[in-house]
Order: sequence, then structure tokens, then C-alpha cells
Amino acid sequence: MTGSLRSKRGKYYGLLNLKDGNGDRKQKPFDLQIEDVPGNKRKAEKALRELIVAYENGDIAAVNAIIGIVAETETSASEEETLFCEYVKTWFQEHKPRLGYDSQYNYGLTIDKHIYPFFKDMGVTLNAIESSHLKSYYDHKGETLSANTLKKHHAVIRQTLKMAVSRDLIKTNPADNVVLPRIKKFTGSFLSVEQGKTLLNACKGTDMETVVMLGMVCGLRRSEIAGLKWDAVDFDNNTIAIRHTVTKVAKDFTKNSSSYRDMPLNSDVKNHLIKLNEKQSDDRQFLGSAYQETEYVCRWADGRAMSVNQLSKRFKKLLVENGLPVIRLHDLRHSCASYMLKMGCNLKDISNWLGHSDIQTTMNIYGHIDMESMRVVANRFVTLLDSESTA
Repeated sequence: MTGSLRSKRGKYYGLLNLKDGNGDRKQKPFDLQIEDVPGNKRKAEKALRELIVAYENGDIAAVNAIIGIVAETETSASEEETLFCEYVKTWFQEHKPRLGYDSQYNYGLTIDKHIYPFFKDMGVTLNAIESSHLKSYYDHKGETLSANTLKKHHAVIRQTLKMAVSRDLIKTNPADNVVLPRIKKFTGSFLSVEQGKTLLNACKGTDMETVVMLGMVCGLRRSEIAGLKWDAVDFDNNTIAIRHTVTKVAKDFTKNSSSYRDMPLNSDVKNHLIKLNEKQSDDRQFLGSAYQETEYVCRWADGRAMSVNQLSKRFKKLLVENGLPVIRLHDLRHSCASYMLKMGCNLKDISNWLGHSDIQTTMNIYGHIDMESMRVVANRFVTLLDSESTA
């Protein structure tokens, strides 16, 4: 008898080549009860060999032990008592290796801060969970959380219950029957051209000048600003390469493949970066061994790289001190897009400049802010209709 190893939905299966009553060859899958994670393949191969031997010898008890039937029988009673909140954590631990660092952090925070405490207090078990329980959760959390955040919570809950269905622990997924609040269309804030000029003048010569220029002129995300390294700046070819990001929990990951992009340096940004490079060299020489070397462009005078949280706090302080609207640092990116629209750039150009995954993303976010162009169109109607009525 022969067999082969297959991976499906994150688990290893043994496919045995058997013959039916007519002598025809067929494959029968056996769940080896081994997760497809780094380091487990050799263990799965060993289990497959043992399964083949047990099947050839007609040792049904050994086959059942390998595929977990005995373990399931022994634990069936305890599974009935498994709290839903505990099973959410089980799902997270099993899927954690396949998540990015940011997703691991955000999912873990969502579970520990929201989902686990709520359903722990409720005391509902996995096999008793119903749509009404989930609705109670969403109604309660909807008092303080946005519809978009609830959608992310729902994704965790739904995937948890989907895993339970696939393992025959529950018959149906109650999350499929829950209607979530409608997500409000996001409207980004941005600075007018005059406010942008005021901000640039206010931060000139400060640690925030580079941050503001990269956000407002280059349209970089906060994580891209913090993650820009000097080896990505090419003064000879007047380009910067967006390859790295820094978030609260991870480094060197961009949002998507289109986020990897090369951008041209205009003369203002180039001249600023040249002066900044020279200043950092002076700081390094002045502080000597006290200077903390880093490869990132945005750093403090002592060489320490600026964290994303520090950037946001300093940016808010800068806005307040200069009487400007308090917006997020990420909203400099929206300001950049609005300026490009005013300069006559089309949405495709803006999409490429900002590193969006597709032009639809750009249209959804920025299609509404070109109010001046729409006013021109509106006034043309007035002119047209007035001329027709006097003709």
C-alpha cells in the first residue's frame, strides 16, 4: 500500500491508495491531526508511514489513534463544556503563524480587550452560541466602537465559528445570520493650500520638517515616513524607493505590493534631504559615542529613530501651537491628494503616487474632495442656461 501527504486548510492529511470491491484504485483521506506549521512536516511524514503500516495490518485501533478518533471520544464531554471565549483563543493560536505581525497584534488586542471579557462574563459555551449572543455583543460594543471596527471583530468571531463547524463541533455558523451596522463612508480630513503653507513655514528648521514634507509633498503613509532609510534615497537619480515601513509592532513591511514604489524627488525635497544628511553627520561628530546610530532618515538629534507614536504626538502639538485644524498625521497624505487634484492630476496619477492597490481605492477616498472643479462645472450650467434663455 502506498500513500501521500497533503496539506489542506492548515492541516496535514494522509491520502492512502486503496482498492474498492471491484479492484478499482481510489484515494481515501485521513486527518493526521497535525497542523501545517514550520517544523511539523517530518512529524506528519512519520504519522503517514505509521498509518500505512497500521492499515495494512488491519489494526483499526492503531489507525483510530493516529487520526484522533480515540482522543475525540475521550474529550467529547469536555468539548461540550468549552466556553466560546476560550475557543476564540484556540482559533487565534492556531492561525497566528499565518498572520502578519500587525494582524497578530491587532487580533490579539481585539480578543483580549473585547471579545474574551464579554463572552467570559456571558459564560456561553461553544455548542450553545447563537446569533442572539453575537447580536448582544455587537449592540453593546456598538455604543463605543465604529461600524468598521465591529466588522473587524465580526471577522474574528466568524472565522472562529467557521473552524468549529469544519471540525464538527457545531452544526452551523451563527455569525452568518448576524446583520452588522452599515459602515459609514470614510471622509479624510485635509489642509487647504494656505494651511499647508502655514504648516511648512511653522516646522521649518525643526525635527518635524522632514516628516511634514514627506507626508504633504510625497504623500507617504505614517509608517512609510518612519520606515524611510537613507539607502532608499538616490540623490544621483533624484528618486526615493519606498520599501520599508515601521509600525507600532513591526518593521520592514509595506501595506501591499503596490506600496513598493519609486518616487521622484522634486528640488525642494531633495535640497532639504541633502541639508538634513549634512546636519545628521554634524550631530554624529558632535555627540561622538553618545550618538545612537540608525539607518532611518527621520531621527532625533541624538540619532534615535522616531517612532510612529512620537511622530503623531509631535505633529498634533505642532498643529495646536500654530492654530491649525487638528488632523491626523496620515491626513497629510489626504492633503497631498487634494493638492494633486487642484493641480489637474487625474485619479490614476494620484493612485500611482500614493501607492494604492488599485484606482478604485483612490476614487472611494478622494473622488469627493475636488469641490472647486465641481463648482466650475456648476457655474458652467448657469452660464449655459442663461445664454439659452436670452437667445
